[in-house]
Amino acid sequence: MSLFWKNLAPKGSDATKPPTSGALAKQIDTDFGGFDAFKAEVNAKTAAIQGSGWGWVGYNKKTKKLEVVTTPNQDPLLSHVPIIGIDIWEHAFYLDYQNVKADYLKAIWDVINFEEAEKRLQAAI
Repeated sequence: MSLFWKNLAPKGSDATKPPTSGALAKQIDTDFGGFDAFKAEVNAKTAAIQGSGWGWVGYNKKTKKLEVVTTPNQDPLLSHVPIIGIDIWEHAFYLDYQNVKADYLKAIWDVINFEEAEKRLQAAI
């Protein structure tokens, strides 16, 4: 199964609850100052992508920090360990969100699999 599908979980499931403990919660607090600031930075940088691409939360092994990185088109994240990936290709939001990226990015957090993100971060540290 590809990273993209593991990155998602059914809306309302335990896996989609934002982390309040564990390595991911601690890293988000340290690197972004809290979950709301983390989400705002991810959404802002991902929304700024022109055309198609990906918004990533990646772990930088050199700095030992989570960082928001974008890649164009289908380019993979090679500079960081991918923790969360958000598809910002038009097909991801065109129909359901009437081509409004901001609405799509607000809603994507309802299906992000934070349990999977926690596993990825623990493996990367």
